[in-house]
Amino acid sequence: MNNKSSKAKKSVRKPDKYFSLAVDNFFTNPKVVVDYLKSQPAQTSPDGSFPGKRTDPIYTMDEELNKAIMLKILGCYYDVEYQNLSWNLSWLTFHTITPFSEDKNDVRNKGWIHQDVEQSYDIAGLIYLNENADPNAGTSIFKLKEDDNFVPSAHLALSHLFKKGEYDEEYYTEQYNNHVKHFIEKTRFQNIYNRLIMYDPREFHGPNNYCVNRGEDRLTLVFFIGGVQAGRFPLNRIRHEEYDSYINYRCRGEKR
Repeated sequence: MNNKSSKAKKSVRKPDKYFSLAVDNFFTNPKVVVDYLKSQPAQTSPDGSFPGKRTDPIYTMDEELNKAIMLKILGCYYDVEYQNLSWNLSWLTFHTITPFSEDKNDVRNKGWIHQDVEQSYDIAGLIYLNENADPNAGTSIFKLKEDDNFVPSAHLALSHLFKKGEYDEEYYTEQYNNHVKHFIEKTRFQNIYNRLIMYDPREFHGPNNYCVNRGEDRLTLVFFIGGVQAGRFPLNRIRHEEYDSYINYRCRGEKR
């Protein structure tokens, strides 16, 4: 690997705390959650950092509701009833995205592959909230190709979609295709109503499509969690040197 490639690799932060997972039927009554979230005002991103609209974080609306959802989410990794668990950052927000075109295959309806490393987040994820959604409008996790010296920047040309009259289809398509060719898809989560997915924010990820159903916005509850304190992180428990050492001994027919 040349020096340029080595420097590029060092600039990409890798997952080190949480493995990706999915939990179906997350809320007992998802409809009441959706109705509540739809009643809240939502805003577009002033700088085009995300498509569609997001509400203010739930903790600003109802702190106890925010805590309850947080504990339910963290229960996917931890036994919250028996572990001392705390966090210092939570950002749960309702996200609605209107497709940019009625043509599902329009490049504008495909999300950009990116990492969520701008803040001190430990966990990122979302809950799909469209009934009867097209399952292909989900989310995928990617890895950067080996020995690729590409240094990714999230949302390379996304801001063009938020500047009326300045969207250049040829330029945008070229930028998008040049971006995605550097990645390999390793996990695909289908868009299933009331499914939660979560992952280390250092994982490269992106929406597969914004078209969930004709005439519908894509509805998700997006969350970011940081400063989690609960003992050893889940990924560290799995990558336990003693387990692997013993497995290697047994596979070689050795005995301790």
